[in-house]
Amino acid sequence: MKQVVQFHVTKPPVRWRIVLIALILFLVVSTAAAANPPNTPLVVESKFSIVASGAPVVTGISPNSGSNSGGTLVIITGIGLHGATAVNFGPTPAANFVVVNDLSITATAPANATAGAIVDITVTTLSGTSAISGTDEYTYSASTPAPTITVIPPTTASTVVTTTIPMATRAPLPPVVSVIASSIVVLTIVFTKRK
Repeated sequence: MKQVVQFHVTKPPVRWRIVLIALILFLVVSTAAAANPPNTPLVVESKFSIVASGAPVVTGISPNSGSNSGGTLVIITGIGLHGATAVNFGPTPAANFVVVNDLSITATAPANATAGAIVDITVTTLSGTSAISGTDEYTYSASTPAPTITVIPPTTASTVVTTTIPMATRAPLPPVVSVIASSIVVLTIVFTKRK
C-alpha cells in the first residue's frame, strides 16, 4: 500500500511580496548602475537599426517625350527624391524643377538641338545621383513650327448669300373666341331691336 504525502503551500503575506519586488528592483538598478558609471550615458540595447538612405531612384517619367525646343513639364516619380539639389536631362540641367514630395518631382525639360535624341533623366540629392535605367529615358522629338501665311491670293468672284425668312402666319382663333364673338353680335342685335 502506497502512502500519499500531501504538501500544503501557502502564499506569503502581502508585505513579503512587496519586499520581494523591491529587492528585485534594487538588484536591477544596481546592476545597471555598475555597468554605467556616473556621468556616462545609459547604454540600452535596441533591436531596431537605422538604415542609411542611399541614392534616389527614378521609377518613371510622364510624359517620356517632348519637343526639342524644350518647355515640356515632366513628372518624375521615384524613391528618395526629397531634398533634390539637381535634375538633369542627360548632361543638361532642367530649366526648373519642384520637389513635390519624397516620391515625386515636376521638372521642365530644357531644349536639345538634336531631334530624336534620347537622354536619361537623373536626380541628385545629398545621398547621391540616381542610377541610369530604362525607366528614366526621355526622347526629344522635332519641333513642329507654327503655320505661317505668306501670301493671300486675290478673290476672283464674290459670293452672295441669300436667306429666305418665311412670313409669320397668324394662328387661327380658338373656337371659344369665335363663340364669344358670335354671342356678342347676337346680343347686340337683340338689344338693338328692343329699342
